[in-house]
Amino acid sequence: MGILAEFRRQNSNFWRYFWKYSQIIILIQLIIHFILIPVLSFLANGINFLGNVNYVSYTNALELIMHKPLVVIGLILVLFLLLLLVFAQFTLLLVSFQAIKSHANLSWWDYLKSVSKNLFGLPFKAFGFFLLYFLIITPFGSFGLSSTLLSKVKIPQFILDWLFQEHLPLGLLLIVAYLVVLYVGIRWILVLPSMIFENKSIKTSIRHSWNKTRHQELYYLGIFLILLAVVAIFITVSTSILIAFQYLIDHVGALKALDFPMAVVNMTAIQLINYITGIYTTGMAILIILSNTHTNYFYPKRNHRYHKWFWGILGTAVIVSFVTYDITYFNNWLLEPPLTISHRGVDNGNGVQNTIESLKATAKEKPDYIEMDIQETKDHKFVVYHDNTLKGLAGINKTPSQLTLDELTQIQVHENGKTTRIASFDEYLATATKLHQKLLVELKDVSGNKSDFVSLFAKKYGKKLQENKAMVHSLDYQYIEDTKRLLPKIQTSYVLPFNLFGVPYTNSNAFTMEYTTLNDSFIDQAHIQQKKVFAWTVNDTSNMDRMIFMGADGVITDNLSDLHEEIASLFKDSSYSERMTVYVTQMQDPFE
Repeated sequence: MGILAEFRRQNSNFWRYFWKYSQIIILIQLIIHFILIPVLSFLANGINFLGNVNYVSYTNALELIMHKPLVVIGLILVLFLLLLLVFAQFTLLLVSFQAIKSHANLSWWDYLKSVSKNLFGLPFKAFGFFLLYFLIITPFGSFGLSSTLLSKVKIPQFILDWLFQEHLPLGLLLIVAYLVVLYVGIRWILVLPSMIFENKSIKTSIRHSWNKTRHQELYYLGIFLILLAVVAIFITVSTSILIAFQYLIDHVGALKALDFPMAVVNMTAIQLINYITGIYTTGMAILIILSNTHTNYFYPKRNHRYHKWFWGILGTAVIVSFVTYDITYFNNWLLEPPLTISHRGVDNGNGVQNTIESLKATAKEKPDYIEMDIQETKDHKFVVYHDNTLKGLAGINKTPSQLTLDELTQIQVHENGKTTRIASFDEYLATATKLHQKLLVELKDVSGNKSDFVSLFAKKYGKKLQENKAMVHSLDYQYIEDTKRLLPKIQTSYVLPFNLFGVPYTNSNAFTMEYTTLNDSFIDQAHIQQKKVFAWTVNDTSNMDRMIFMGADGVITDNLSDLHEEIASLFKDSSYSERMTVYVTQMQDPFE
């Protein structure tokens, strides 16, 4: 059967049983969001609390393994439980959709029995396969196969930037790896249905899927691409019509009196379109996977009551939540402008990072903070520098800790077509204070720092930091603890390169989170602890908007002027149609 014919067949199947398919998807997502994710977060945080562990990061991984083995075992068990739940999620989707296709009138109890049978009947090694497979399909979650439970499994943006900007061969190797992963993902696409519906072993299922998909790679890839194209075109056309309609209302005098209520109506329609297309994409992806699966169900026939009242209440709740959000969004009741923070003191390549010249140029744009980095020198003084070695900016294969401050401040550094010299922290802090520019100082955790790094820093700069109203952040939690103890009046932020186990319990005043894995759940939990969250490093406008909508308290960026423009467009007399456009451009998967 041709690709287009198969797509039309599955599309017809989906709309024929739309209500049944959508009920399954919605119920599963409600269970995940309101039960499973909170329970997993509670377990992980409870294990850390009982083990007296404030945080989990690569910086303390070895220490935890050596001194807190029970905590490590507990967290591994939570990850194993996560894997079981991911398998259960996909199994329930497959079983439910196949039952609907086969006209089997199953109860939820029947569904759960089938899931438990497949969940506990598999050999232990099968879970390793499913972990591998779901990690494989995670980068291609836009095909409708993504799992909210695994949504944090992604490569942080700063690592991708590092690969493609500084180590291009490794970046190209990553692209090749993604292509291989995509190929394997397609060839294994029938493994799960084979195990569930045909009771085949994992080895037999892999062989079966590999044989069935031979010479069918382009077929499956093509049908998924058609699905994405259909969804993208529908969303683009429908939302463009609604935004154009709102634009007319905003700018035609006779209609302007209706601009606010119509903005709420149109925005609600856009959110419903996004939500329904999310259901459609997931449902179609599952049906495509099941296209070659044939199963006869032998469950007893039952007459199940159709609880219209339940879906009526649920639909009403969704509409009310959308309308409430839209009213608060258009009135700025919940959204607040974030702090604007210049990463390494530059804006759009206006100078060499972490230097006096770029500080002066960027301070003219009046960011709330300028973020910069310090390291300890050979003579136990402090220099403003980010990288572990001088090779990238100065072409010298040495670390800052191998040279004295006088030697370092004589070295020229080159970036963005400009040349200047390395700055001492004394000069940088004095200049910033003179310019009335507050600093966010990163204490770099590098091998050249001595054991008294923080105490020496606090003793020398404590009063000057208070005068500057500066903040301190670091990837090393011990540096944060020491700073809080020695400089209790200075605000601190703990830098997290990824969000995996929820919000850690720390003495810091804030978290600086790499934005790729940052979500509104983390921000909400941090705010409950009365801690702020700064998103780092956000350089494109769509992600700036996304961080603002999530409620991030600050945005760290290399493109400060772009951030200022986005904030102005969101908070300073923008029309309703402009705000709707911003929402659409940053709109997320409704199930994320």
